[in-house]
Amino acid sequence: MFIPSLLAAMTIAGAFWVGVLAARRLRDWGDSNRALDAGEAQLALPAGPSGGAPSTNPSVKKVRDRVAERLQASLASGQGMAAAAADAPRSAEDLDIDGLRVGDVVLIEASDARVEGDYVVEGLLRLREGGATTVVVVMADGGRRRWLIGGRELEDWFVVEPVEGHGLAGEPPRNIQPRTEPPRVYGLSRRGQASVAAIGGHGRPAGSRVGTYVYRAGARDLLWLERWGSTVLMGEGLILARHAVSFLPGS
Repeated sequence: MFIPSLLAAMTIAGAFWVGVLAARRLRDWGDSNRALDAGEAQLALPAGPSGGAPSTNPSVKKVRDRVAERLQASLASGQGMAAAAADAPRSAEDLDIDGLRVGDVVLIEASDARVEGDYVVEGLLRLREGGATTVVVVMADGGRRRWLIGGRELEDWFVVEPVEGHGLAGEPPRNIQPRTEPPRVYGLSRRGQASVAAIGGHGRPAGSRVGTYVYRAGARDLLWLERWGSTVLMGEGLILARHAVSFLPGS
């Protein structure tokens, strides 16, 4: 009597744990599917010490790739619709940074000659981090090249001039003193990670993920850094009030 009872108890216990493991597997499968379906909502990831280093978690990588694909499709679709409707009139009053196209004009009226000018849009990047979208406008006024960084959710917009030969690669340090005049030391103010879609002559490496860094020196002076793997792009410039920027549709 003892042995059959023991075998029955072991059988019941085994069936119980098989059921528990199966339930966990179903739960994990459901969570993964919901993460992929949610797409952008799952993107808000802490910056962490790696400062934008790619995650090795397969589920996180799938989510990031899906978000980047959706951003690129959205941007390409918008440009395709814009080309199809090129003959339709566009109002300057209704044009915002999110609706810019390659060939549009950015007008900056400021008291600083470093940023003031009428610029033609050459390329656009759309960065998605959490629920916020930041647009990087690559533009030129003759031989002067500038980047405008802004978005509907951002109170402060930046206008920066690309800095060549800065010598940075990989993870940027907490303090930077560019080889520009006058000399300034900039301290790290904010960093983040974003999925990115790009179009036009933006001059960036190919990639669906970018680390961003904002450095401050004083009330208005700043550095904007983009980390694409080991490649670092730098721009030096100013914080600019949104009302100092206006747009005109390209002819």
